[in-house]
Amino acid sequence: MVVAVAVPLIYHYQGRENRILIWSIGFAGLVGWASASIVSKRGNLSSSDIGLTERFVENWGVLAVFVAFMALYSTTMYAPTPFNAHVLQASGFLHGHAWIDLPNCCIEHAQYRGKYYQLHPPLPAILLLPFVAISGTDTNQTIACVTIAALSVALAWLMLGRMKVTLNARVWLTIFFGAGTILWHEAADGGSWELSMVVAVAFTMAGLAEFYGDARPGVIGLTAGLAALARYDLAFVWPVWTLLTHLKRPALRELLWLVPGFVFAALIYAGFNEVRYGSLFDRGVFLMEMDIPHKFSIHYLPTNVYTLFFMAPSLSPKFPYIHPEGGGQALILTSPAFLLALRPSFRSLMPSALMAAAVISIIPSLLYFTNGFVQFGTHHYVHAFPFLFALIALGLPDGKMDQLTRLLIVFSVVLIAYGVWHIGIYGYGG
Repeated sequence: MVVAVAVPLIYHYQGRENRILIWSIGFAGLVGWASASIVSKRGNLSSSDIGLTERFVENWGVLAVFVAFMALYSTTMYAPTPFNAHVLQASGFLHGHAWIDLPNCCIEHAQYRGKYYQLHPPLPAILLLPFVAISGTDTNQTIACVTIAALSVALAWLMLGRMKVTLNARVWLTIFFGAGTILWHEAADGGSWELSMVVAVAFTMAGLAEFYGDARPGVIGLTAGLAALARYDLAFVWPVWTLLTHLKRPALRELLWLVPGFVFAALIYAGFNEVRYGSLFDRGVFLMEMDIPHKFSIHYLPTNVYTLFFMAPSLSPKFPYIHPEGGGQALILTSPAFLLALRPSFRSLMPSALMAAAVISIIPSLLYFTNGFVQFGTHHYVHAFPFLFALIALGLPDGKMDQLTRLLIVFSVVLIAYGVWHIGIYGYGG
């Protein structure tokens, strides 16, 4: 509510346009505040069905987290992105074709048989269909990215509640995931790569929340399949999802319910490629960079490892002296709290499976010919964050916060906030 009142006033005096998104979040905050007493009374009732009462309060908690991070992301989002490939793809779908009308700039594309095709997976464009149907290609893709990123944080809160960590730990870790990782920057930017990553994170986090809850194989299979339709690398994680589900549902008959979600995603992937390129496999990146014969090679590993673990911001005498560079920034120099993902005992199968999922999902990016620039942090690896985040929660001593975790989370939030501020005001570099 404070954001909804203060920010439009600030924008007015700065000559900036008010954003309807901020007013919407203020309205959601007003509804939440008005209903807080009802939720509190419901939570304190002695009910014959405690499960229903807990679920009622829990659902309102998830909504509160969503609204809070919508407020954060909507007030720090950058100008509408020109890299709106998903909006153009959604427009193409609505007009009955898979090719896009290519603008003068900014869209990575492949040319095939006289048509232009954007390079990203189809799920983000599918999610944008209702909005593009209303606003056409003027749809602000960044607003969609902000909304789905806030939903991802709310799902992280939900997952932590099902992991039975303490409330204090739950608050700290949710703040880390939403404000201490480059998910914040991805939401604020809203470009084509960023929206793809954010959608993949949302469905992966939904799968993990289901795994730590009822662990219904059909839901897990569907969320894992949809995540792969936002980031193809996540299809390689399907065997790990099968193993994780087996830990909760060992019966083969139940595991078979994973298959429809996987098959559904595979059919959309193959059908989309057949319509575009006459092939069951995506040929876009190979058609776009025809002068680079090997798009994936072990020779690219040193550069990508350097980006992931060692690339630092630049220093200069020009204010504010430390400058995030568009080439990227190492994971531990944006979110050092991810080091805590190494704390669980990997003698247990579940932590080992989660780490395997994180590693497997980033192998294609480690072997790719480009490191992901222009970027803050390492946005080719964002889709692995949910698995690392679950490992951090598993590694908490007795599910409680400790001083090391707090310090690393605070440091992470400061680094990310600085990067978002710098890029929003000064751009990349010095």
